[in-house]
Amino acid sequence: MIHRFRLLPSLFVLTFGAGASAADPPPAGTLAEFTRWVIAADYSRDGQMLVTAGGDSLLYRPGDVVLWKVADGSRIGDCVGHPTAVWSARLSPDGTLLATSGYDGSVKVWDIASRQVKHDLKKHAGWVRAVAFTADGARLASAGEDGTVVLWDPSAGTEVRSIAAHGGAATCLAFSPDGTTLASGGSDKLVKLWNTTDGTERARLEGHGDVVWAVAYSPSGALVATGGADRTLRLWTVASAQPAGALEGHKDWITSLAFAADGSRLVSGGMDGAVRLWDVAAAAAQESPDKLPSSIWTAAFAPDGTSLFLGTHAGPRVVALPAPKLLPPPPAPPSPPAAPPTPASAATADGVAPLVPTEFQSMAGAAGAIAGDGTVTVTGPLARDTYTIKAMLPPGGAVTGFRLEALADDALPQKGPGRAGNGNFVLSTFAVLAGPPDPAQAPTLVRFTGATADYEQPHSGAAAAIDGDAATGWAIAGGSGASHVATFAVHPETTLPAGAPVTITLDQQYADGQHAIGKFRLSVVQQPATAP
Repeated sequence: MIHRFRLLPSLFVLTFGAGASAADPPPAGTLAEFTRWVIAADYSRDGQMLVTAGGDSLLYRPGDVVLWKVADGSRIGDCVGHPTAVWSARLSPDGTLLATSGYDGSVKVWDIASRQVKHDLKKHAGWVRAVAFTADGARLASAGEDGTVVLWDPSAGTEVRSIAAHGGAATCLAFSPDGTTLASGGSDKLVKLWNTTDGTERARLEGHGDVVWAVAYSPSGALVATGGADRTLRLWTVASAQPAGALEGHKDWITSLAFAADGSRLVSGGMDGAVRLWDVAAAAAQESPDKLPSSIWTAAFAPDGTSLFLGTHAGPRVVALPAPKLLPPPPAPPSPPAAPPTPASAATADGVAPLVPTEFQSMAGAAGAIAGDGTVTVTGPLARDTYTIKAMLPPGGAVTGFRLEALADDALPQKGPGRAGNGNFVLSTFAVLAGPPDPAQAPTLVRFTGATADYEQPHSGAAAAIDGDAATGWAIAGGSGASHVATFAVHPETTLPAGAPVTITLDQQYADGQHAIGKFRLSVVQQPATAP
């Protein structure tokens, strides 16, 4: 039998070719012997039982829901009833109920003692990707392909409320510790916070560039962590609904994440087989277990605090939990050698001459790769940021303006030029310090008389980057996916001699900390040089 795995924008679909399948092997007696897909898992609160759920590589064969004894890994029994792969499994806080959901579109509530279905909840149109209990077990939530989130009474098996949550599929869920708020993520790239009493939207968290596959509340309820197909893990402050950090390192989709019991650490697993540990307070990477050869579908801290449980398409893995130790920061990119003065012939017919930076610095710790033509590509931490670029003015006529080209690139969200999920950026301030060729003399701030751009977001024109107000700036909403250029006119009384060093500041202080420029190039506009 041939298996093919296709990834679609809002879900993953497994298909198979013709051929006879071999008889299923006898069921594994221990967790260590189990080799079928583990897509979801949950520990009982007392740490004595583990539930795993999944199936095998065919969606249309019965899925697995298996109960295991944690102490020795022995198989307690199975909850049999899903005709297709099972994608979510959550135990009630008191350990008496189990909720599962899957590709068949059903949500089942099981009695743990008898391992029989207590309620078969029918509401969603299409697959159901996630379920979650409140901390008191009084409510159950489910998220489906139809974009709805449904709240249930798990004891009575009745619907409490249905919420039209997302413009695409609803993919993940998490209740706040007090049960008053429900976080949901979806294929519309959004995370939304819902009032569980009346179903109204409390806030939305924007910043992911692709499907959101995982969401979790910190034990204190102060933070929400999210991860998705854009390969980034993001932290959000619940009270303000603002970003608290962005963590990068996965090379493929992030499929699962979980907080440690004390909230100090976060674990994430991905399609790249990597399991990563993070220091929450520092928003930084910690030493992590070795990468696995199989994609990770679920990752969790074991209740004993000494191990991690990982569910993969090659079965479950229990690995030792490394002691918390921050990884050293990545080395700064080597500074390129100082660029020689640009020859006068480098100026184009319209008098534009490129600036090739000799140095790039980021207040947020991002890296800027400088190409030979002066193009700067920014990667690494994403936050409110100030870029500082140093260069030398080329020979030629008097400088009448500075140009900033914000460049589109396939590697950026929506092709950029910004690093925000929608490809936008907000340039709060554009400033230039220029000094005479003699470095012993103090530089002066270049005065500008105006600014224009080929494209400007309404009420966010290029002139807003030189108005002295950090709350305004040049932005390009509606123009993402294409390169744009802004020109800043130098005051006619300003003299900028050839060879003078310049320090250019690109300040980006938009509130969400995501709207930084991802790729750019700087140049000067010069009058034609007069003949001697």
